[in-house]
Amino acid sequence: MEKRLPLILFFSIFVFLSVNFNSLFAQNLNQEQKIQILLWAEKEAFPGFVWNEEEKNLDLEKNENALPVNRLKKTAPFFVQGMLYGWKVEYTPYDKARGVKEYLNFEPIQELTQSELNSIQYKNSAFKDDRLYCRVEFDRSEFQQNLYKSWQTVKNPRIRGVGYGKLQDGFAGIEQACAEAIKNAIREYWRSQIKNKPKEIESRLLICCAPVIGVEAGRYRVMLDFFMETDKILNYEMF
Repeated sequence: MEKRLPLILFFSIFVFLSVNFNSLFAQNLNQEQKIQILLWAEKEAFPGFVWNEEEKNLDLEKNENALPVNRLKKTAPFFVQGMLYGWKVEYTPYDKARGVKEYLNFEPIQELTQSELNSIQYKNSAFKDDRLYCRVEFDRSEFQQNLYKSWQTVKNPRIRGVGYGKLQDGFAGIEQACAEAIKNAIREYWRSQIKNKPKEIESRLLICCAPVIGVEAGRYRVMLDFFMETDKILNYEMF
């Protein structure tokens, strides 16, 4: 038993590091000057796509109609926009006593221009472990770097949320996971700040570091970190 312990310990450390690669990748990058995101698409999600296991890299431009590439090219602008300009969010918490249903809506503060869409770079695409991986990059302009810095004030708390979406829904599943992450981040922050449940919260969120996208129990699991600017909190006038 004593002789096997070092081997077991080494194996446990190896597994831990492997599982947390995406998280370490996301948290250690400086996103102020260059947005960098690690994205992937699963082989099983695209049964009609022919994978060349010997090909180390895939030219995404030449294969833009392939389903995995199509998904990556929907997901990348979605996150780049959230990291560049952020989202406007309206959230109504669930209130059983008042018969109020939970409601969430989020939309871009500013849409990406065609020039910005064309500036998104897809690098180091490769097949590994039945997935197509790709590193997405976007160089912020000086104006965009200053915009990012403007969010880094003591008035804008940093919040985190985790959400889930159906894997079989593709990009819609990622959107659903992000919506849930937004809701959970706002709800958990304000639960710690105010005693009485508000009627409505209007906020603006900027994704402040690379999203961490994984799979858990057959679902997308997305973890997002935000800077939050609260525009308005409406309270109930009476019970």
